[in-house]
Amino acid sequence: MQQPSVPVFQPHLGVDTVKAVTDAFDVGWIGMGAETRGFESDLQATLGTDRPVVATMTGTSALHLATRFAGVGPGDEVIMPSFNFVADVQAVAWTGATPVFADIDDRTLALDPSRVAEMITPRTRVIMPLHFAGIVGDLDAVYDLARTHRLRVIEDATHALGSTHGGRPIGSFGDITCFSFDPVKIITSLDGGAVVLPAGADVAALHRLRLLGIDKDTTERYRNRRAWDYDVLDTGFRDHMTNINAAIGRSQLRRLDEFVANRRRDARAYNEAFAGLDWLAVPRTDFAAVGPFIYTVRVAAGRRAALIDHLRTRGIATGIHFLPCHAKTFCRSFPRGPMDVTDRVSAEILTLPLWSLMPRDVRDRVIEAVVTFEPARPVATPGARARS
Repeated sequence: MQQPSVPVFQPHLGVDTVKAVTDAFDVGWIGMGAETRGFESDLQATLGTDRPVVATMTGTSALHLATRFAGVGPGDEVIMPSFNFVADVQAVAWTGATPVFADIDDRTLALDPSRVAEMITPRTRVIMPLHFAGIVGDLDAVYDLARTHRLRVIEDATHALGSTHGGRPIGSFGDITCFSFDPVKIITSLDGGAVVLPAGADVAALHRLRLLGIDKDTTERYRNRRAWDYDVLDTGFRDHMTNINAAIGRSQLRRLDEFVANRRRDARAYNEAFAGLDWLAVPRTDFAAVGPFIYTVRVAAGRRAALIDHLRTRGIATGIHFLPCHAKTFCRSFPRGPMDVTDRVSAEILTLPLWSLMPRDVRDRVIEAVVTFEPARPVATPGARARS
């Protein structure tokens, strides 16, 4: 009997989530409202912070609103990794500013601060680091650069809910942080995002950006009603989170600790099982400070395609996070520094299945399929480096 296929992502939407949605529908106010405000408060509590939290329609809209809130516009530059999804590029491009690509660190796959420093110009306004796979890189060095050059930092924490740095949750400190709750993240609101601002920031200005520049309506909608005598003060967008999405997100947030603990357990099991494979490099972390959104390995010397085929024939799906942005047609004209590490890692990286509630037999099936792979002799492509 053929075994069921194993997808890379398997979000969990249980009875608790179904009830939360039903209850939200029963209220009769399905747009942005009291549930949205409740989600923002719940996320504050999860992060252990009183910093302002603004829920958004998507993680991409969170990045876009954060960039505009930071005052980025035409003629400005934002430094980011090319080793990322294109959402960051588009968020910056929508402001009229220019994305600038810097290389990543071979160990953490986060921005390499020394490479960031090389790309800073008088036009630079923001550094936008990605916490890839929930692993935080040399964030202190990024903030040191920002202070030295009087730049803003917008942390792309779309992979990093549940991660910590120096014992503090990502999003509870620093400048601006953006999260994502899309269908495949550790928790989902079906789709959604959030911007976390520094304490004392003008959250009303971000509320206006989120809702078409309207001045009063956010306050009223948080009470499940509308203001009809509003004014429009600024440019704005329609990027708010609905009560339905927020209700889903709130039910998921209540299980975040469980989901993160399960993912850490399974990521550690992968690391242990694969540690002796000389053709594959595992993440150099014990995952204690990581909320693992994805689990990736690096496959040596041109063997990735063969491993993908090997796993596919056994019903196991894989992903590639990421092919570099600078290779995409839209992005080729943007400034970039040397991309040696980015190009090498993008040729080696492979994402294996990791779920919030992954049965042990499924995890063990993935492990068995990987360790029984017999790689052919390497072809002439760059080899994987262990993340040491």
